[in-house]
Formats: sequence, structure tokens, C-alpha cells
Amino acid sequence: MTNDMFEKATRINQALFEQFSKAAEMQMSSFRRYADVTMEQAKKVSEVRNLEDLKTVTGDQAETLKTMSEQFTEDWKAWQNYLKEAREEMQQAVSGESEVAPDTK
Repeated sequence: MTNDMFEKATRINQALFEQFSKAAEMQMSSFRRYADVTMEQAKKVSEVRNLEDLKTVTGDQAETLKTMSEQFTEDWKAWQNYLKEAREEMQQAVSGESEVAPDTK
């Protein structure tokens, strides 16, 4: 019985480590992407010298906001998939299954 508990704890720890690693990578990737956009926008604003430059920057920002909105949606979907996968991994670790059984229909 003690050996079973040790094996289950090991599986759970491995699953947690894998899932936390994935979550950290997803967060860092998102952070890098949004930080790059922020720096790009700050650079464009700092280069404004006249009214025409300001019009160009504000026009570009509308497109940037649209792109960021789409990226937020993609990131949200990725997080939903991650959470589903993490839940399944933890269920497998607790139950002792090595992988999900294929559908036999």
C-alpha cells in the first residue's frame, strides 16, 4: 500500500511539474509578445514630430488594437485548452492510467 501511495505521489508530482512548466512558457510567450507591441508603440509615439505623424500613429494604433484583440482571443483559447489538458493529466495521474484509453466505438 505504501508503494502505491509513493507511485501515485510521483505521478502527481510529474504531472504538476509538466503542467506548471507549460503554464510558465505560455505566460512568458504572451508577456514577450505584448511587451514587444508596447515597446513598438512607445517608439512610434516618441517619433511623432508633427500633426501628420500623430495621425499616422493613431491610425496604426487602431490596427494594433484589432490585432491585439485577436491575439487575446487566441491566448484565451490556448489557456482553455491548457486547463482542459491539465485537468485530464491530473485525473490520469491520480487514477494511475498512463494514457487515455482510445474510444472503442
